Amino acid sequence: MNFEWDLVKRTTLWHYEELIPQLLDVLDYPFVRDLYNHTMDQAAAYSELLRHGYRQNGREAVFIREVSADFRILSAQGVRDFEDLVRKIDSRTKCEVFLQATGIPFEALIQMLNYLFRWVLPFRCPVRELLDAGEEPMSAALVQLRLCRVRSNLDVLENCRTGSGRAALASKTGMVESFMLDLAHRADISRLAYVRGKTVNHLCKGGSDTLEKISNADLRQMEADMAAYYATLGKTLADFRAVIPLDWMIGGARVLPRVIEA
Repeated sequence: MNFEWDLVKRTTLWHYEELIPQLLDVLDYPFVRDLYNHTMDQAAAYSELLRHGYRQNGREAVFIREVSADFRILSAQGVRDFEDLVRKIDSRTKCEVFLQATGIPFEALIQMLNYLFRWVLPFRCPVRELLDAGEEPMSAALVQLRLCRVRSNLDVLENCRTGSGRAALASKTGMVESFMLDLAHRADISRLAYVRGKTVNHLCKGGSDTLEKISNADLRQMEADMAAYYATLGKTLADFRAVIPLDWMIGGARVLPRVIEA
């Protein structure tokens, strides 16, 4: 079996020794373990949900079918869940042994890890991307959040997914609970694949300020709302479509697990 380790960087933008800790760090969040740490059979089924939600067709659909088949192979060979998979291959040596035992091609495994990292698990981004840090109140908020070790969107969701969590963090930081709820919704939207802070902020200013609103949106109305918002910036809806198609975003929101509780 050929182990082309340079392929990892070309595929995922990370070296193998960087990618594995990134995956384990995300899986270490309790809410991620509760809602995303699928068994291999669940992973195969969820891949199909994502394919339909994100409108993946053609080559992408073929790729999803291949990934789903590999998940089922791993299930039959005793791999329990995503965390178990990543820990079984958390070094190059362990990865080589694992692939020899399972018969999964090296390239297929790397594609599977990239899919897990980019499409399935929530992608971590700095909390500052969710706020307009140029405004003084937001800069002060960032300082207080950092003092409470809330530095990323995933930290926000872990601390603010429940009402009691939001109340506790508001008390620690001296900020109001409504701010914490708004921040939690922004972090929630950032769970959409390839959606980062700038896109989150545009969505919120265009009226789609919760994942639930996006999930329930009528495409034409959402397009009209975003077009009106973009007009205030001297831009058009085409500028937004170039980043993330709205129908693709609505479909993704409909299949993501629900994180924020009342």
